[in-house]
Amino acid sequence: MMLTMFESSHLFFIVLGCVSTCIFLLVCLRPYLFPKQKFFARPVITNFETQMFIRLKQSFPNYHVLAQVAFSALITSNDYKIRSQFNRKVTDFVVLNDKMEVMAIIELDDPTHLEKVEEDRIRDQMLTEAGYLVKRYTNIPTVRQLQKDIH
Repeated sequence: MMLTMFESSHLFFIVLGCVSTCIFLLVCLRPYLFPKQKFFARPVITNFETQMFIRLKQSFPNYHVLAQVAFSALITSNDYKIRSQFNRKVTDFVVLNDKMEVMAIIELDDPTHLEKVEEDRIRDQMLTEAGYLVKRYTNIPTVRQLQKDIH
């Protein structure tokens, strides 16, 4: 059975319309059919911070070193407005002794911190006021320097 020219052009446009409709529906319904990923894994610490973590473990083998500790785990306040000043801040490292007492808080500044001197001063002041020893480094210190600074 042969199709006439008229029938074949109709068939072409019907198929084209069906394909176009399917593509249109796929584009419109894509977020519902294939939801976008909302959460992505990321490294806990940078390569520079990893070097510092290793150095801290070498310096204090009998202590615990925690990375990326929330300020809210270290300090608190009865005043909601004061709590809001630190509730999203994170410190680089916390060194705990065998009794799980904080020995020191370590901040490691990379070159991006050059523009954050005042912000860093305020962060350090909060932790110091709470009674913590805060040490800030721009380079990875030696084992000897860390032991001297923290003991």
